[in-house]
Amino acid sequence: MKLSEAVSQLHNARAAHKAWVARAEALIVGINVNKEHIPMLPTDCIFGQWYYGSGQMLRNLPAYHAIEKSHDDLHRIYMHIFKLLFDEPDVSAWGGLFGQQAKVKAVQLKKAEALLPRLQSISEEVCELLETLEKQLIETATHQSSMK
Repeated sequence: MKLSEAVSQLHNARAAHKAWVARAEALIVGINVNKEHIPMLPTDCIFGQWYYGSGQMLRNLPAYHAIEKSHDDLHRIYMHIFKLLFDEPDVSAWGGLFGQQAKVKAVQLKKAEALLPRLQSISEEVCELLETLEKQLIETATHQSSMK
């Protein structure tokens, strides 16, 4: 594969990652987003499909392996946020009658919002690692072409 194609794939993967995070952020702040469009598993999102698919061509570069943990952490936090937002609160029938369910939902929303900065921080880590991966890719390709 040509260097330009590999870099283009890397840019597309980064864009897919940013779009996923933007949809997750929108969901947390209450914007109507189809929650099914935000895959929970690291292997199901577009970035994960690239990472575990054609992105494997970069597995010999050090930054490639560092991305996996951050990407998995991102999905783990999102899964927690998703459960907070969409799992039904556990309140008794009497508690539901007296507005307890709304209070529990408000508490769950606050917890989800509190996780947003961590989600954003991990997303930044992933983007920084992708930049490092791109630099390593270019350096490796440049080095290999100068050896010829």
